[in-house]
Amino acid sequence: MGNNEKTNNNNSSVARLVGVALALLFVLLVIALIVNLVKLGAANDRKDALEAQSAKLDQLIEKNDNMIEYCSSAEFIEEYAREYLDMKYRGETVIGGKNEEE
Repeated sequence: MGNNEKTNNNNSSVARLVGVALALLFVLLVIALIVNLVKLGAANDRKDALEAQSAKLDQLIEKNDNMIEYCSSAEFIEEYAREYLDMKYRGETVIGGKNEEE
């Protein structure tokens, strides 16, 4: 009967050790899961911020493209030449120009 009790004690000790090891493994897995969820949340926040920044930059690019297109137009060139270079068409009389105000 002495060997039977030792075997039961050894089996009980091994079972406890396996149970503790499994519990520790479970705790480590839960901690790893929580850490990864926090990292994922931070990455999603960063992604959202970058998408918002990208949308703003796309709007700015479109606005600048429109301005470049306008500055390349004949309408803008004529307006600029009249206003800043005091140019006019042949035979045209300018009334109320910059020179008259000075």
